[in-house]
Amino acid sequence: MTGTIYKGAAGTTYTLANRIGGGGEGDVYAVNEDSSLVLKVYKEAPDTDKTEKLRHMTTLVSDELQRFAAWPLDIARDGSGKVRGFTMRKLQGYLPMHMLFTPMDRKKLFPDKGYNFLAHVARNLAVAFHKIHQAGIIVGDVNEANLLVSATGMVALIDCDSFQVKNGKRYHFCEVGMLRYTPPELLRRGSFESVVRTANTDAFSLATLIFQLLFLGRAPFTGVNPGKQEIDEETAIKNHEFAYSLRNSNKRLFPAKNSLELSAMPAPVADAFHLAFESDGERPTPLQWATKMGDFIKDLSTCPVSKLHFYPGNLKRCPWCAFKHEANIYYFLDDVNINTTSQLTNIEHFINGFRLEQLNLPRLSGSYTYPGLQAQKIPARFYRYRYINLAAVIVVLALLIVLAASMSFYGAIIPVGIALIRLVLRGGGKLKAELAIRQQALNRVSGPFNQVLKQYNYPPALKQYNETTNKLKNNIAALRKLPSLFVHLKKEIEDKHYQAKYKQYLQQFDVNDHTIAGFGPAKKKLICNQGIRTAADISKLKQVKVAGIGPKNQQLLFEWQRQMGTGFTYAPELDKIKHETHLAAESLGLQRKKLENEIRKEHTTLTNIHSGIRVSLQLLEHQYQQLLPKVAQAQLDLDAFENLVHWRIFKW
Repeated sequence: MTGTIYKGAAGTTYTLANRIGGGGEGDVYAVNEDSSLVLKVYKEAPDTDKTEKLRHMTTLVSDELQRFAAWPLDIARDGSGKVRGFTMRKLQGYLPMHMLFTPMDRKKLFPDKGYNFLAHVARNLAVAFHKIHQAGIIVGDVNEANLLVSATGMVALIDCDSFQVKNGKRYHFCEVGMLRYTPPELLRRGSFESVVRTANTDAFSLATLIFQLLFLGRAPFTGVNPGKQEIDEETAIKNHEFAYSLRNSNKRLFPAKNSLELSAMPAPVADAFHLAFESDGERPTPLQWATKMGDFIKDLSTCPVSKLHFYPGNLKRCPWCAFKHEANIYYFLDDVNINTTSQLTNIEHFINGFRLEQLNLPRLSGSYTYPGLQAQKIPARFYRYRYINLAAVIVVLALLIVLAASMSFYGAIIPVGIALIRLVLRGGGKLKAELAIRQQALNRVSGPFNQVLKQYNYPPALKQYNETTNKLKNNIAALRKLPSLFVHLKKEIEDKHYQAKYKQYLQQFDVNDHTIAGFGPAKKKLICNQGIRTAADISKLKQVKVAGIGPKNQQLLFEWQRQMGTGFTYAPELDKIKHETHLAAESLGLQRKKLENEIRKEHTTLTNIHSGIRVSLQLLEHQYQQLLPKVAQAQLDLDAFENLVHWRIFKW
């Protein structure tokens, strides 16, 4: 799909870049032409009604909608002109809201966020619903996986093409929905086909999400039935069996053990939940929820023990500390970590004792010059050779001119020319010999001089010094990383124990014993034949493909797994975690000792090399100073003689 080109309504070009994500209905891609946009491409071309719905939705776009939703901005047509998707703004730094429901996900993704952050998100969620309703739009298909949250608590809704919108008198219905967020009046219908949803039906979904945020993932209609018969979530919603109700004296469903009670909430919040879940009448509106959550946040108390333990101000003590001390239940994992081991402290203090001394090497010039020197006087005979050669050459040239003018002097010119050539050769040979002698004199002193220069400017030990320096730097960097590596290993140990407990919890939910939306006996048989029998086994679908179970069905199964997991509470086996963490600390402690020994050896080696280079440079500089005037003198003598010789017309 990458590189495929689509056209917008006004002819705008959209070229698909990398795939960002997707689900059962379609995939989302980055757009080459605009980094602020993404494009959703449907796996199957939308029908006429969906196409008209998308066109209408693009006309409703506003700045307010874009603040809270990845709203369709432009339709996207393929090469044949068919609508295949739509563009929307790219949501950067957002994560699925359901990751706030579990303590391990919160710790991994929002490590510095406490209970007050969950309340802050609840308020922003209510504001988002309020703004969407103000635009005359109904969300309808509420799903915690389709709600995103940023590190600042901002909320954004995705999959907006499933929302209910109205064009004149015509409704574009939302004909899908997740059981947990569907109000009883709609569940009783048995179908979402042609159902007109309202702000009041959305209010049920919003109240459920706010409840999950404030009760750390717990759902309002899941709990424990003291009787023999289990009450499934759908039945509970239809019959207003609000498990946390403080008003229903005949209720059959109660909160699971170690759950936060509704009585922990301020009266206005508790009343709002009763109103939302125990009737089909008018429920609290998003604006009312936003106001209540604003007041709730202001009234939160701060726990003196943990920076994450905010709690309702009407409580006399921190409930999260109570769960931890009385039941070993951890709703926030900031204090599961063991303090940094003493084996990895004072590392910087050790490193400071092995600071690298800069090896700033001076450089010597390779120029053969020395102040105050003059070339030695050239013997007079070499000047005579030069003049004789010059005169002889002139005579030979003159004879050649005469010869060219008349052949009558041919017999006389030949002997004279030969004699002159012999004279030139004899004088030139003496000049050439002297030039060679002077060149040899320069070579005798320049060879040792250049060798001294090379050893001084490029000490042979410099390679070993640089290699040892790099080893020392790498070992220091590795030593510095040990504390962060310990933190990483602690997280891995905690996560391993958490996932093992979570998997054990999910194993109690057999797929054949529970209602899974869109999954009948035939589909259940398909996955059971592949060893997928419990909610824990659903994770196998990330690696195993089951014939007949496509992306849409997989999405339904993962949603069911996530719903089953919301009742999980984490009771860590601290002794095991501490033991494994201690073993990790001991292993890193041994690594520290090894690295420190190597650092000591390398630092000693560097110190010795450094001293050796300094001593060597002093000796070489002395030799350089002795050889430089000799080389300079030899060069001057050679240059002076070459100037003499080059007066000749021919170079012998």
